[in-house]
Amino acid sequence: MTVLLFFNELSTAVEGPHHRTDEVMAEFVDLLRAIHSWRRDLALVTPTPFKSIELTPGYSVQRWIASSGANQDRWRLIQAIRNRAPFQAVLPEGADADVEYRHGGRLAGGLGAAHLSDGLAVSLSYDTVWNSAWVGLHQKMVAEDDHGEVKLHEDTVKVRHATTHQHALEHKDWVQEIGRDGITSGSAIWEIREDRFPHLTFLPRIEGDLHNLRQDWIQPVFTALLKLERSIADWGTNASALPFWHTKVSQEFEGREQLSQFHPREACATRWF
Repeated sequence: MTVLLFFNELSTAVEGPHHRTDEVMAEFVDLLRAIHSWRRDLALVTPTPFKSIELTPGYSVQRWIASSGANQDRWRLIQAIRNRAPFQAVLPEGADADVEYRHGGRLAGGLGAAHLSDGLAVSLSYDTVWNSAWVGLHQKMVAEDDHGEVKLHEDTVKVRHATTHQHALEHKDWVQEIGRDGITSGSAIWEIREDRFPHLTFLPRIEGDLHNLRQDWIQPVFTALLKLERSIADWGTNASALPFWHTKVSQEFEGREQLSQFHPREACATRWF
C-alpha cells in the first residue's frame, strides 16, 4: 500500500519576494527525506504536476530547481518519490463530490483530500500557521440523516500534518504501520521488503522461510521486522556502538562470528540475527 503525502497548496507564499524559498524548500526536502527513510513506497500528491506549482507569485518549482546546483540535488530527492496529480487521481470516484473543506475560510484541496483518504498532509514553512502536527479544518458535507432526508452537515475535523521533521516523528508509527492489514502471506512480506524495511538486508534463503510461514506467524514476524527496521534506522542517527533493540534478538553463533564485520569508526555493521 502506497503512503500518500498530500501537498497543502495553501502553504505556498501568497505574496512577497522569494528570498526565503531556498530555506523553505530545503526544510521541505528534509521532511520528505525523513519520511522516505521510513517507507520507500511514497507518493506526493499535488493539485498539478509539482514542477508547475508556484512557490511564490511568479516563481515556480521549475525556476527554483534551475536557480542553483544545490537545488538540483534537492530535486533529485523529490524525484525519488512518485508524484501524482491532481488530488482526485488518488481518491475513489466521487469521494469529494458532496464534501468541502476550508481552512481560514479558504478552500483546502490538499488538506481535505488527506482527510478523505486518511493520509498525511505536508506543507511548506512560509507561514507559522502550518507549524503543527495536526491541522483543523471546517468540513461541510451533504448527507442523509437518520430519516433519509438530505441535509448539510458541518463539522470541525483534524488531519495528520507535517511541515518539519519533528512533526513527522509524531506520525512515524502510523507511516510504518499503515497497510499492514493487507499483508496476508509471508510471500507478501518478501515482496515489500525493500519498501518497508529499507535499512535491513535479507539473506536469499529468507525468501523460502517467509514463503513457508504459517498464517498465524505472519503478523508477529511482520511486527518483529518493523521493530528491527526501527532499531537500525534509529542507530544511524546516533553514535552508540550498538543499536538499541526494540525487539528480542539472538546474536550469532560462535562459529559464525567470523562472518560479522563491525566498523565503529564508519558507524556501519553487517550482522546476522
